[in-house]
Amino acid sequence: MSKSEPAAVGPDLELSDYERKVLAAWTDTHKKSTLMLFILLALSEEPRWSGQIHDFITDLSEAHLAVDEQSLHRALRRVEGLNLITHSQESVAGTGAKRKIYELTASGERVLASYLQGPMLYVNTELFRDSIAAACHIQSS
Repeated sequence: MSKSEPAAVGPDLELSDYERKVLAAWTDTHKKSTLMLFILLALSEEPRWSGQIHDFITDLSEAHLAVDEQSLHRALRRVEGLNLITHSQESVAGTGAKRKIYELTASGERVLASYLQGPMLYVNTELFRDSIAAACHIQSS
């Protein structure tokens, strides 16, 4: 099981079938939203191809957000359809194959900056961190 798959919450907490279904739906919704954020963050540093974006997501999430190649490409198409990123073709040395190199558009830069400076600011608050710590403590009790 990958770290992004719902599991028992703690060593002593087993989820019912209903709870597993709720968690799976919530995790799926969160994963799609987080994937868009992580793609934009990856491309805010530099243009990248999908393999590099995948590695960035794995590193940033410490492998808790597992994304397969098909899901990543679907997300890249979705974000590109929103005109937040664009791509160009680059030849791969020695193979002649073409690789898509993705980069943020000006609109993508503005949307990302606004998101990070608006809706995402709560993650930096002491109350949020304390609430997470308290919830984790309850689960491990």
